Amino acid sequence: MPKFSPCLWFDGSVEAAAEFYADAFEQGKINHVDYYVDSEHQPKGSVLTVTMTIAGQEFILLNGGPEFDFTPAISFYVECETEEQIDQLWNKLSQNGTVLMEYGEYPFSPKFGWLNDQYGVSWQLVLAERPQSVTPAFLFTQDKSGKAEAAMNNWIDIFGDGHVEYVEKNPDGTVAQGLFTMHGQPFRVMDGGAVDHAFTFTMATSFYVYCKDQAEIDRLWLAVTTKGKEWPCGWMEDEYGVCWQTVTQDMGKLLDNSDPDRAYRVMQELYKMKRIDLAKLKEAYEA
Repeated sequence: MPKFSPCLWFDGSVEAAAEFYADAFEQGKINHVDYYVDSEHQPKGSVLTVTMTIAGQEFILLNGGPEFDFTPAISFYVECETEEQIDQLWNKLSQNGTVLMEYGEYPFSPKFGWLNDQYGVSWQLVLAERPQSVTPAFLFTQDKSGKAEAAMNNWIDIFGDGHVEYVEKNPDGTVAQGLFTMHGQPFRVMDGGAVDHAFTFTMATSFYVYCKDQAEIDRLWLAVTTKGKEWPCGWMEDEYGVCWQTVTQDMGKLLDNSDPDRAYRVMQELYKMKRIDLAKLKEAYEA
C-alpha cells in the first residue's frame, strides 16, 4: 500500500474521467467506487469517490463539486518506455485538451510534451525508455516561486523516510528540477522563476497520507497546520498552499456504505471534524 495517493477533485465528471484514464493508460484500472449516503453535498446515491491505479500509482477521484479547479501547479510526470507508448498516450490525453509545451524533441528527451487534459488535469509525458511510471510534480509560482527546495526538505522532515535524489539549479539559485522520495515514492519540484504564471496550488489536487494510528495523525496535523491551515474532514493545507489528507488503512471499513444507516452516522461525525478523531468515528460505526 502506498503512503501517498493523489486525490483529484472533479465537478460531476468523476465517472467519465475514471473511464477516460483507464482507457488512456495501458495500466489503468478502476478498483473501487464509493457513493454518497446523504444529500448534503451531492445527490444521495451519486458517486463519492473512484479509486483506481494508473501505471502502478493509486489515484482517488473525488466527486466534490464546482469549488476548485485544476492548475498546472501540480502535474503528473509520466515516464514512458517506448515511442509507441508515449505517442498513444499523448494522442489520447490531448483529445479536447490544452497543450502547454508542444509535443516533440527537447534537449533533455527525444520526446516530451506538457498538456492539460479535457478535465483540466495536467500531465507531462517524457520518453524515458523504462517501464511507465507516474510522479507528482509541483511547480512553485507567484509568491511561492523560489520555495521549491525549502518545501522539498520541509516535506521530508514532516513525513519522514525520505531523501533528495538530485537538484538542478538555475543561475539565480532557484530549482530547475528537483527529485526526491518519501516512503519509497518519487516526487518532483520546480520553481516558476520570472515567468508570470496566472495559477498556483489549489485543493483540486491534494494527497492522501495513509497514517498508521491516531498518534501519527496528530503529529502530522500539528506539523502541517502550524504554519498552514486546518480544513474539515482531515484536510490540511501546508505553508506552501499544498493540501494533504490524513487517512488510515481502516477508514475504508469505517466509511463502507454496505449499511447505509451506519455509513450515514459515520459521515455525519466526519463532517463535524477538522482533525480526524478515529475513536469518535469508530464509536459512530459501532453505535
